[in-house]
Amino acid sequence: MAEEWAVTTPAGQVRIADLPLAAVVTLEADCELEWWRIAAHPIQTARVASYVYAACCEFKGAKPAELTMRDLLEGTFETVEEDLPTLYEGGIPKAGSEAEAVTPGSSGAQESSAGPQT
Repeated sequence: MAEEWAVTTPAGQVRIADLPLAAVVTLEADCELEWWRIAAHPIQTARVASYVYAACCEFKGAKPAELTMRDLLEGTFETVEEDLPTLYEGGIPKAGSEAEAVTPGSSGAQESSAGPQT
């Protein structure tokens, strides 16, 4: 399973991928980097780490703590397993799940309806 970056704030952990798009746009401007570069390596510079940490704190409604370089390297920023739904395995719905009733390209609607017949 793939990993993603998460930031521990005084109010709890935030996965960087969960930040609102408006916050990501601001991060791009502040860091002068594309969003995917920030998401891929949020501690590439102290400047990037500082802005990402502040954005995560704001998202959680927490007052940012004063970070040290040690904080960056020892737990404030860490990689975690992606939190993808467990409804599918390898892109295939699990047996007995509601997802079996709907296949790609299917709306899940009944085959017959009271609507106009063509």
